[in-house]
Amino acid sequence: MLDLALKDLKEHKVRTILTALGIFIAITAIVSLGSISAGVNELIASSGILGSDYVFVMKSFEISEMIGPGGAYQIEDIEADTLEELKSLSGVDRVVPIIARQFGGFFEVDGLDMDNVDMFGAENLEFKEGGWPENEDRGAALGFLPASMLDVVVGDYITLNKKEVEVMGIFEEGSGAYDLVILMPYDYADEIYETEGGATQIIIEPEDVTLVEEIKQTIEDEHDDLDAMTMEDALSMMEEVTGTLNIMTFGIGFIASIVAAIGIIITMYTSVLERRRQLGIMKAVGALRRTILIQILQEGLLLSVASSVLAVGISFFFVDLLNNVLLGGINLAVITPVLAIGAVAYGVLLTVISSLYPAWIAVKTDPIKAIREG
Repeated sequence: MLDLALKDLKEHKVRTILTALGIFIAITAIVSLGSISAGVNELIASSGILGSDYVFVMKSFEISEMIGPGGAYQIEDIEADTLEELKSLSGVDRVVPIIARQFGGFFEVDGLDMDNVDMFGAENLEFKEGGWPENEDRGAALGFLPASMLDVVVGDYITLNKKEVEVMGIFEEGSGAYDLVILMPYDYADEIYETEGGATQIIIEPEDVTLVEEIKQTIEDEHDDLDAMTMEDALSMMEEVTGTLNIMTFGIGFIASIVAAIGIIITMYTSVLERRRQLGIMKAVGALRRTILIQILQEGLLLSVASSVLAVGISFFFVDLLNNVLLGGINLAVITPVLAIGAVAYGVLLTVISSLYPAWIAVKTDPIKAIREG
């Protein structure tokens, strides 16, 4: 029966191509969009800072105000006197100020105390060359992507806010979110960006994990212009972002699937009508209903497997295009094995379900009527 299915598909090339195209478009859309959600999840998981119980403090701002090209909006810095007040809070163990600035649209420069890089989740980063600058150094450690874009090695200089900064280390490729950053000593960043002892973000480590919520509440009560966020808040926000991406993927994938399903039903139904005489003869000579059902479904399975596998393969090209051309080398989109296998399985399931009605019509064919009309 597999031979018959292949023969019929070859004999009706236009119908076969149209059906395969519908499946291909649906699976390509699902994989390409799903890769963004998968990439964001991996980026979040790769950020070591998410494993600790800290309080993150920033100036209050509206997310809507950040709409625009990369680097178009800079969150207001926290003043030096406010930083000192936070250091004096009861129950606080460590306070690490961070000066953050956008660079090149996709990258971020972060100035922090080099003795406290563990609070930034960067203590286990491996270097391709060089190493960490000391607090008294006038240099920086670069992520793999900014180093590649600027085509620099250790010992070269980059320009930050019109100042020449020595490259003292370059992280290994595949360092997650740290592929995108430039890290430098806080005092040097304070000098370059003239923040006068302020900070864009402050990370607070409590003396005891049970004090996290208390410290957060104290900061928000005493400083109306500050937002304090715990790890639970950050994870909830990130879950909302990935949830929105997943809903978008599901919505677009669902629409593409409906279009593909309609196409499959129409073309498979047409196939059954065109072969009514053939099906009638098969039933007249004793072919079982199950045999006819399997033959029709086999055609759908062959189409779905071939189209879905091809769609996943082409999706790698689109994802590479997105990462390297549109995002300048940032591996935001990732096709995971689970996503690839799931997409193929979905394509097969979609085709089988869509082929059931045409297959049922084929099974119900009256052999005598079909032969006469044929």
